[in-house]
Amino acid sequence: MELLATTNGGLETIAADELDDLVGADADRHHRGVVAFSGNQDDVYDLHYRSRTCHRIMEVLVDAPVAELEDVYDRTREADIATHLPFADFGVVGTRHGSHDFTSVDVAERVGQAVIDDYRESTGDRLPVDLDDPTVRLEAYLYDDRFTLAIDLSGESLHKRPYRVCEHDAPLRSTFAYSMLRIAGYEADDRLIDPMAGSTTIPIEAALAATDRVPYPGFEPALDALPRYDGETFEERRAAHEPVDADPNIEAREIRARWRRCGRVNRDAAGVECVDIIEADAREATLDADCVVTNLPFGIRVSEDLRELYSAFADRLREGSVDRCVALTTKPELVPLEPVEQYDVPYGRLEATIAVYEP
Repeated sequence: MELLATTNGGLETIAADELDDLVGADADRHHRGVVAFSGNQDDVYDLHYRSRTCHRIMEVLVDAPVAELEDVYDRTREADIATHLPFADFGVVGTRHGSHDFTSVDVAERVGQAVIDDYRESTGDRLPVDLDDPTVRLEAYLYDDRFTLAIDLSGESLHKRPYRVCEHDAPLRSTFAYSMLRIAGYEADDRLIDPMAGSTTIPIEAALAATDRVPYPGFEPALDALPRYDGETFEERRAAHEPVDADPNIEAREIRARWRRCGRVNRDAAGVECVDIIEADAREATLDADCVVTNLPFGIRVSEDLRELYSAFADRLREGSVDRCVALTTKPELVPLEPVEQYDVPYGRLEATIAVYEP
């Protein structure tokens, strides 16, 4: 079957690489924030408890060229909707990019009407519609002349983590944090330091990955509601998954006592006592690590002059023993180091950069 996975925009190649590692998927970028790959039902089950970069997993129902809006209706009618959908309320989210004489709302409306018509013709029943909180969620993408319709298998986003008990003022999404670790090439036997750890998301994600712990143990995907999937099988496969025996060397440094307390709350909730949370000033503390991965303070998060902070941090990188540093910032030009690699990513409403340094 053909599948889609949503992820953080700009980090599609990182998600594709993880999918290949987990289920042998040869994934490609479908469009911004979405990767496409082939897989089977076991892959769907496994990705829902093992993926650390993906937000939603979806099964493709239609992937075809269209010339006009009515083609969207016709292609949807050809998708054998009754095989894929239960008799339950559904909703369609439409996304359109390109030059068209109709809107995303029009795309969603034509898909919805086609689903209702096809299901009624096949079963005699009219599917109820719920646009606010549907049991079954369909995603309709129209990029130029390419129309893709997919059914959401996840329901809730996979990026949520139960350990996020104490939130930072500017929290870093867990999937974002793990993607940064992959960019750094982090391995379980590496020494990792986050010198500006905030509420400790990056170190906790590193510890979960190093021990191969399920990132969201209580996650309940939408599989039980769908006729071709089995929620019990998913539960059995997740229950059979065992963490690996590892003792990672991970240090979370934070100058502010408030965020150190917050980090300890989250660390304890995650059950990763291996993360050492200490008081340290990133402008002064020596760095000796295989990987340094951090979310650099910026904007309203800090009162310090960013240029001075970034410059002092860069000096510590040069003076220390660091193989690779990966840093997120909205002001990469203020870091007096030349990146060897960078990713342009949206960070909330801001444009940010993940920069890779080899000091």
